This record gives sequence, structure tokens and C-alpha cells, in this order.
Amino acid sequence: MSDLLLKMGLKIRELRKKRGLSQEKLAVKANISSKYVGEIERGEVNISVSVLFVIADALGVSCDELMETDHIADKAELVNKIHDFIKKADEESVKKVYLFIKNFC
Repeated sequence: MSDLLLKMGLKIRELRKKRGLSQEKLAVKANISSKYVGEIERGEVNISVSVLFVIADALGVSCDELMETDHIADKAELVNKIHDFIKKADEESVKKVYLFIKNFC
């Protein structure tokens, strides 16, 4: 499995979930099978440019946004980024981050 395919699949999953879509609903909107959506999200298959376009359209984003995978990092890197943000943030922002994490996790 290619690292790029996995990162793009994770980006698709992230956007799908942000929009409150199940794999099945995304599949219907993109006119592909839900099994294929799962394989894409797990980075198990190469997808064609045409499928990339229909998924982007179904999610309401550009293909460029689907291919922006730099934001995905491993847990240690994400923790460090959060820590750096919190160190620089004012007290009110730190409280908001804390409440968000507490309620989200």
C-alpha cells in the first residue's frame, strides 16, 4: 500500500465524516460501490482521475483539496503540534481547546 494512497484515503474519510456521510451515502453520491469507498479510504486501491473527480464533487471540494495530505501526521507529531499551539495560545484559547478535546474524545 502506497503512503500517498493511504494519506489521500484518510483525507477522503476525514472529509466524508465532517459532512456526516456514511461510506454508503458517499458511494451513492459518487455513483461507486461502498466497498470501493472503503478500499479507497484504506489506501488499498489506485483510483483513477475520474473517480477522484466524482468523489471530490460528492464531497463538495476540489481535487486539489483531496490531494492535500501534508496535514496528516503520526500521533507523536500531532501531539507536538498541539503542544506548540497551546504553549503560544492565550488562556481563553487553551480553555477552548481543553473543552473541545474533553467533549470530543
